[in-house]
Amino acid sequence: RRCFCAAPTGSPSRAALLTGQSAHSSGMLGLAHRGFALHDYGQHLVATLRGAGYHTVLAGMQHVGDGVGYDEDLAPASRQAQHVAAAAVDFLDRRPEEPFFLDVGCSETHLPFPDMPAEDSRFLRVPDPLPDAPEIRHMMAGYHESVRRMDEGHGKVLAALDRNGLTDNTLVVCTTDHGIPFPRMKCNLQDSGTGIMLMMRGPSGFTGGKVFDQMVSQIDIF
Repeated sequence: RRCFCAAPTGSPSRAALLTGQSAHSSGMLGLAHRGFALHDYGQHLVATLRGAGYHTVLAGMQHVGDGVGYDEDLAPASRQAQHVAAAAVDFLDRRPEEPFFLDVGCSETHLPFPDMPAEDSRFLRVPDPLPDAPEIRHMMAGYHESVRRMDEGHGKVLAALDRNGLTDNTLVVCTTDHGIPFPRMKCNLQDSGTGIMLMMRGPSGFTGGKVFDQMVSQIDIF
């Protein structure tokens, strides 16, 4: 419940997660689509796992540049959770026999949020730093809808692991790259900009529904 990313924007944060290095060490000081890159793509987790015999697969968004070199790109129809999850499920339904690293990245919960959310915005609580105004309540309802779609996609991937007998030897790491895209959150060096979710499930002790309050960084995951 107290996990923090290493940077409050996408590419530097993702680079830290996937190299175990701070942005000033990895070279990813800005966004990949604006020309920033890793000093050495051999430092990426994909290279490490490939060297250990893993088949590396990308489903959807990765945002660390073109040099990563996944063994397989599933190329979903879009980066939306419904399409990314479908591509990941198709891969898992092949019942891969070799060790694999599957990177599942969807555009939710980035802007723009869905404009027709299911929840009634009149009854939503807005984040603390923001004024309680109808426009912000509507935006928050859109964010909730984006979360719902992402969660639905995650559920399909987890169900495919179960269905194909892969759950008992697969480590699942569910996280995000920065705070939500509201003022004083994403792009800001405050807890609301760098605080992120981190949930893990798998064999060898990752059971029992444990909750931890100790501070941890995404850099530690590598």
